[in-house]
Amino acid sequence: MTSATTKTGRTQVSHVSDGIAHGPRRYWFTGAEPAEWMPAVGVTEPDAHFTVTFGGFLVTGDGHVTVVDAGYGHRAHEMPSLDGGGGLPAALSALGVEPADVDQVVVTHLHNDHCGWLTKDDAGTLTFPNATVFVDEREVAYWTSDEVDAIEFNRGVSGDVRTRVRAVKDGERLHTFTGELRLSDAMTVLPTPGHTPGHVSVLVADGDEATILAGDAFHHPAHVDNPCWLPSVDYEPDESVRSRRLIAALAADRHAKILAPHFPLPTVVTVDRTSDGRVRSTASHDVEDAK
Repeated sequence: MTSATTKTGRTQVSHVSDGIAHGPRRYWFTGAEPAEWMPAVGVTEPDAHFTVTFGGFLVTGDGHVTVVDAGYGHRAHEMPSLDGGGGLPAALSALGVEPADVDQVVVTHLHNDHCGWLTKDDAGTLTFPNATVFVDEREVAYWTSDEVDAIEFNRGVSGDVRTRVRAVKDGERLHTFTGELRLSDAMTVLPTPGHTPGHVSVLVADGDEATILAGDAFHHPAHVDNPCWLPSVDYEPDESVRSRRLIAALAADRHAKILAPHFPLPTVVTVDRTSDGRVRSTASHDVEDAK
């Protein structure tokens, strides 16, 4: 499966794969004992394998062709642990979208598996030549500073990230911003820091319907109900918890769906509130159009 599409009013939101991995993800649940988080995610061993999607989203129907997160990139096929690595452009093409059609790219954060297809080769050629690339100002400042290499997790990828950011900037396609950013009548970028300094999410809303593209605020659907179970790589854990709670509350109040790039394809999380006001989520793996 390379894509799954849901509708939000007049917009279509398609989860597109750049590769699928299978492996243990114990580090996603820092802050909880295995006996606590294993039943919630449906496994019986702490090192059980999870299905993890790498990729992003295509949003159409609001007058724009927008990609939210850009997968691992042109070298993803070289990763032996990644099935279908590097398949994001083909997945977009199967949905009728070629790279030149894309006019907006939102990068929720600059981890290597979210900004890979900003460029399509080692020379730094832009994959989406006609797209404005939106990245939070704090995120760009962090990944182009010396501070980023103080974290071991970043050292192996920071050079590639800087190269991609430089290519987009040199191509006069980079747009940085702070706070909320309105992209269209249906799309708004929301600051949700914590996983990285300038992490953002995207609200797609049309009438009474809404979908939140949550980036890496949530790696697993269980994180919606358990905001304190954090990946060990989060930059600022307290901010991550605040951002998760903000997204979950917004989803509950808007009766919104939550989608995230690492959720197994297809996965849609719906959110409401219990009679006492507590946020409650339900994960579904049955979407309108899965290919």
